[in-house]
Amino acid sequence: MGWFSKLRRRYDALVARYGRIAIATYFTLFFGALFGFWGAISSGVDVAAAFQHLGLDASGATSRTGTLLVAYGFTKLTQPLRIVATLALTPLVARVLGRAPLPIPAAPEVEPVEPA
Repeated sequence: MGWFSKLRRRYDALVARYGRIAIATYFTLFFGALFGFWGAISSGVDVAAAFQHLGLDASGATSRTGTLLVAYGFTKLTQPLRIVATLALTPLVARVLGRAPLPIPAAPEVEPVEPA
């Protein structure tokens, strides 16, 4: 199992425990990144060069597509970072809002079986 699927499982468990708070935290980070990239690209910042510095080739993206579509592409590249940020921030956001997480369900007790 890859690192991204493990991260995704942790995110799914977080959503099961915190519900709407986890989803709202994730989408706040998503739209913050989307509009942040959109604003940076619109103002002339060479976002593609920054991603090339990280080893990702996005050099021709801004010349062939619309600004919002390019911003969405860069936002998708940051998805693992946004999931990690959501995992870290959701308990804090829930605490600030005064919301307790749902209890973790107890594992069912298994009776030992006597050999016959």
